[in-house]
Amino acid sequence: MSNQNATGDLPYQENETEYDEFDEHDEVVKPRAAPFYKRRRFWIFCVIITVILVAILVPIILLVILPKVAQSIVNKSTLQFTEIAITEPTNTTMVMSMQGTLGDAGPFHATVSYPEPIKVFYDGTLLGAMDPLPDTKASGGSGTITGTSKFTITDEAAFATFSKKMLGEESFTWTLQSTVEIRAMGRTIKDLTLNKEIKLLGMNGFPQVEILKFDLPSDAANGQGINLSIDTAMHNPSPIGVELGTVVLDISYQDVRLGQVRAAGASLKGMSLSVLNLTGIMEPQSTPEGLAKVSELFSAYIAGQASQTTAKGVAVLPDGNNRVNWLSAGLEAMVLNVKLQSPVPLNIIKSIALGPMGMNFTGTDDYAPIATSPQVVAGFQMPFGFTLNVTSVQNNMTVVYNEKPMAQVNALAWGAATTVKENGNSSILFALPPTPFAINDDSHADFDSFVKDLTVNPSQSFVIQGTAGTVAQTPIGQVTITGIPFKSEVSLEGLQGLATQPTVIHNLTVIGGIPAGIQIALDLSMVNPSQLTLSTGPDDRGIVSFEMQYQGDNAGTVIMTDLTLVPGINRRTAGALFTPTGTAGGQALLQKYMTNQVATVDIFGSSSSSAIVPLANGLKEIHIQSDMPGNPAQLVLGASLSILNNTAQTGIALTSVTVNNPFIPQLTIKAIKSSVKYHDAVLGSIDIPDMTFVVPGNSAAASTPLPLTMNLSIDSLLGLITTQAQTNGMNPAPIMALGQMAKDPSFKPDPALFVGFNLPAFVKAAMVGLKVDIEMSVNVLVGEYATSMAMTQLAVPTATDDSILLLLPIVGTPLAQSIVDQAVLSFDSLMINSPTETSFTTAINGMIANTGPFDAQIMFPMGSTVSWVNGETVLPIGQIAMPTVPAKANVGAPLVLSNVSFTVANAEAMGQFVGYSLKAETFEWEITASEMVIFAMGAPIPHVNMKKRVTLKGFNGLSGLKINAFNLPSNDPDGIHLVLAATLPNPSSVGIELGTVAFTNVYNGQEIGYVSTVGMSLLPNSVSPVNMAGTLTRQTSEEGLAALGDLFRVTLAGGSPSLIVKGRSVTPPMGPVSWLTAAFGSLNMNVSLPSIGKQNIITGVALKTMTLDFTVENPFSPMTSSDNIEASYHMPFTFPLNVTSVAQNMNLQLVPGQTIAVLNIPMSPASTIADGVLRTGYTNQPLKVTDGGHEIFMGFNKVLTTGPGVQFLLDGMIDTVAETAAGAITIPGISAQVTTAMAGMNLNASPATISNIRITGGTAEYIEVSNTVTLQNPSGLTVKAGDVTLDVFFHGAPMGKAIVSNMVLAPGVNNLPAIMRMVLPLPLRDQFLSAYLMGATFPMDIQGSDTSTSIVPLMLAMKDIKMATAITGITDKLIAEGSKAISAMSEMTQFTRPRVSRVQVAMYNPFDTELTIVHIMA
Repeated sequence: MSNQNATGDLPYQENETEYDEFDEHDEVVKPRAAPFYKRRRFWIFCVIITVILVAILVPIILLVILPKVAQSIVNKSTLQFTEIAITEPTNTTMVMSMQGTLGDAGPFHATVSYPEPIKVFYDGTLLGAMDPLPDTKASGGSGTITGTSKFTITDEAAFATFSKKMLGEESFTWTLQSTVEIRAMGRTIKDLTLNKEIKLLGMNGFPQVEILKFDLPSDAANGQGINLSIDTAMHNPSPIGVELGTVVLDISYQDVRLGQVRAAGASLKGMSLSVLNLTGIMEPQSTPEGLAKVSELFSAYIAGQASQTTAKGVAVLPDGNNRVNWLSAGLEAMVLNVKLQSPVPLNIIKSIALGPMGMNFTGTDDYAPIATSPQVVAGFQMPFGFTLNVTSVQNNMTVVYNEKPMAQVNALAWGAATTVKENGNSSILFALPPTPFAINDDSHADFDSFVKDLTVNPSQSFVIQGTAGTVAQTPIGQVTITGIPFKSEVSLEGLQGLATQPTVIHNLTVIGGIPAGIQIALDLSMVNPSQLTLSTGPDDRGIVSFEMQYQGDNAGTVIMTDLTLVPGINRRTAGALFTPTGTAGGQALLQKYMTNQVATVDIFGSSSSSAIVPLANGLKEIHIQSDMPGNPAQLVLGASLSILNNTAQTGIALTSVTVNNPFIPQLTIKAIKSSVKYHDAVLGSIDIPDMTFVVPGNSAAASTPLPLTMNLSIDSLLGLITTQAQTNGMNPAPIMALGQMAKDPSFKPDPALFVGFNLPAFVKAAMVGLKVDIEMSVNVLVGEYATSMAMTQLAVPTATDDSILLLLPIVGTPLAQSIVDQAVLSFDSLMINSPTETSFTTAINGMIANTGPFDAQIMFPMGSTVSWVNGETVLPIGQIAMPTVPAKANVGAPLVLSNVSFTVANAEAMGQFVGYSLKAETFEWEITASEMVIFAMGAPIPHVNMKKRVTLKGFNGLSGLKINAFNLPSNDPDGIHLVLAATLPNPSSVGIELGTVAFTNVYNGQEIGYVSTVGMSLLPNSVSPVNMAGTLTRQTSEEGLAALGDLFRVTLAGGSPSLIVKGRSVTPPMGPVSWLTAAFGSLNMNVSLPSIGKQNIITGVALKTMTLDFTVENPFSPMTSSDNIEASYHMPFTFPLNVTSVAQNMNLQLVPGQTIAVLNIPMSPASTIADGVLRTGYTNQPLKVTDGGHEIFMGFNKVLTTGPGVQFLLDGMIDTVAETAAGAITIPGISAQVTTAMAGMNLNASPATISNIRITGGTAEYIEVSNTVTLQNPSGLTVKAGDVTLDVFFHGAPMGKAIVSNMVLAPGVNNLPAIMRMVLPLPLRDQFLSAYLMGATFPMDIQGSDTSTSIVPLMLAMKDIKMATAITGITDKLIAEGSKAISAMSEMTQFTRPRVSRVQVAMYNPFDTELTIVHIMA
């Protein structure tokens, strides 16, 4: 506050004082008292009291109140476990992994620790204890418990009791007791008591057990029963999960033990579904009761019905062998009730096939025929794999037709059955005894339809469903499975309308004629193609009638009594009333009969074909055919023929016939219309509509001359002449040759046949004794039946005269056309010259062969059309002019044509053709010509047409292209110049003048360049040399560069790279042609570059420098480096290139083929320093000595160390990157095998120089001398040898050792710091020191030894070192200036003994170590 005391410590205002100042003479007035809480003394007192209270209460709160609060929180807190996983169970221990929550844990952030094991009680009994749990952190009143702890069981019996409760009851309660510590608010409260009851869900006897899979896959071994496999899903409602291991269970059904199963690796997961894979054996049943129960179980399972099975625990074996008592006790006390039920009823009867079947309608009930079948085959498939042999069956069947139950066929008595197994399929064979095929009352119409379909169709399908029972032998005994549901589509072979084979009429007799028709007696047979036997019975109900038709018209009725049809052929008699009048079919049938021709008649059923309603419904669909035989008696006995002068113009001649009546009744001819034929060729016809010509039964009569209208066709006349010539014994060769030529294109008569041949004389003589065929249609009366007859009489004798010669001029043109049709056109070669868009000229060599046995001139006034035959499509491509071609008899017309004009009809079609022919082995042309004129035998034959197909050889992709040589001599502006010398075979009959041609080169899928040539012509059937030039173009993509690199790799390795040469462009001399360009662009040719032989690219390698860094750790894998490797190389091509990078994988060999070391150098920079010379280097790459090369490598190092050098072989592969006009090309895998040399250090050749000598120490054994050893290394080799010790000799005696630490010998002068330890014998040591102190120079020898180095590859090298050297002593005086004698007067006056004078000596120590003088003598 603003008016507060300046000190800020007083609780009252400064002006509120206890007294006012007053003057000595003023009146004293008592001051006004302030409130106590505003007085200074009050607040001072409060501060003192507060300090005292804090000092007293804080310890009380911390030491007394806080622990009690903490204990209260512990007491009131809740503990729940959401997951407890028990693993590694034994009789005394287990591992428990727990997840839980801590609730009501107070408002503070706290950490709960469990310093002691947690005891677990159940029903007041201590079960065991858990090892201390990990700390639990609580915040906001809750926390999470997570941890894994070992549980030690202290009371096995109690734990077994608890196990039964845990597995069998819905819940249980644990009591947890222990001590805990809580850290909160910076304090730790210890020794708090934990006493908690925790209620957990038990497994409740696993109320939800489900069988996921039930299988009996096979017979158990040794007749023990059936192998059993069950996958069981067990829902565990408890949060406790247990790792069980192997579980053993007994399974049973209604107190009948079925067998024992076990599951390995079983585990029950808490609050989730666990699947046990149980396997075992279903045991054989030895009692009727047991077999009955198993039969009941099987029947229910197959029917999809539920069966309650039980599973009782036997043992728990966590490790598969040893029992855990408390787990086993819990499992043994538990009985699982498991429902066994297939997901759906099992359709084990997969199919039913009926064998031969009888259907007998002889009873009075049309809808209850008797059905039988001696063999029914039921295909079945058990859902299990054990052995099953069915011995008896029964069935209750319903026939379902059109998805509706139609009939009941119940064979309820047990009948014998046989089980057949073949090809992995199983079937039951049994018989269907005579059983009523009882049609349901509401299914009569369906049965009618069924019989109709069975009668008409090749097969009739319907469904049989119901239930069946079987008695079967199994590995567990004989079981009876009843109520097996089945539903199968069954197919019966149908009667197929009795039309699979014609009904055969063996005999037909015309026995009379009545006004209603002609009476006929029939003897016939018919075929039943099915396995069905039908019977109608002998009474009137068994009569069956059919309508007879011919050519669609009703021709009468066929009647049969007591119809019984068995499978196969049925022979029987029938009667028929033939009514041909009024229908064309009837008349045609009569004509067939009268001319002794077999006629196929149609027999139709109708709704009145049978009195049996279902059968009539089927028979009305009958449509069969039968061949009715003709009458063999000759009806016409003879005739005559005369040609009139005007017959050629009017076509009318005269004839007469003699008729024979073959019937028993009288035959009266009322009208006649006939045709006269000779060998099927019509010569003429008669048409008289009104006449009366009576022929009595079994007699003949001649007619008066009748007008004959002639048929002047060429075929009939030529056939007449030829045949008659043969008949009369004349030489028919000329006429037969002409006729045979017309019929047989391959026939080649002798041309001599036609020399001097007189056709008219030949024809006149040939006509003697002519016989003709007469076809006639007459209106007649057969007995009392009026009808018309159409009949044909063959070989009727006919007389002719000279008038026959009037018909010869008609013969010519058809014969000429036949000859042309037989001719063969072929092209040997065809050259296309000067192609343009619309035309070109051709040179044709070929032949028109087989032009006949006489000379002729062939003319093509309309030209000819050339078409390409492309599969089913014929594409006209142009018109070619053909000149008149002379043909020689039996030689033909050679074609040697030049400058023949060819006009392109369609450029697109022409392009398609040329494109096809370029790729195809062959192609086909169709050559057509019309209105040709043939001059032969002195007369022109016009109106002749020709259509010929010609097969020519295609270009076949020009696959024979061969590159004989190639070179890359220089650079082009866009790459490397390429020249090729090739030969190009043209296998085609067609040649083309191409002009300028360019090709694209493709390698490994990349376009790498092109080549072209000029003036190119592909001559037919020839090989053309082709010189081409082009460019390997610059590549910018990785793929293109890789392709070029691989091309060089294969080439330099002596291979033949495979390329694809594609047509790029073609320009004929007359300019571009679109159809040729399009075709050429589709051309692809596979070609290989010729091998240039394996190239020795690398001709030499010079290792100018190299560093070898030896280590003790990897002695035979020293690291190497070099900054100057020069390689000379030679390329087989002269185009410029610059090598920019090199990678090397080299084998070092002293003897060819024996590698002692391998050096792999990665891609490193390189440069071309001269023509054919490159320089490269590398750093830190190991030289890996082979296992078998250690000893040789040691000798190699020895030569390099003490010798002048060594020669060796480098054998390996080199990868290079070369900058070329086509790009930076990586050429991998260049083989290299060169001999090279490495200069040695030759240490023994030069003496070592020792300088900077300093005596730096000494012991009783040696004198230590520091010095510098100078060695000359004349090579380019640097060797890092580590620590080296060399022996030193003085006057041949060992003087000691010189030690060089981390010796590095570089090229040139090497000044190496060394330590020499002199261990000379005493006289030599005194001699050496005396000479050394006197400045003397004396020689020494330095030699290597077996112990000079610990690096094995250098041991031989160091041992071989032998160098001379010298040491020069010092000239410093040991007695320094200042030494003096000290005279004593007494000694100077001593005369009785030698005088002794004392001397003061000043000593100089020239050594770098302490020098102690122990004795001086001077």
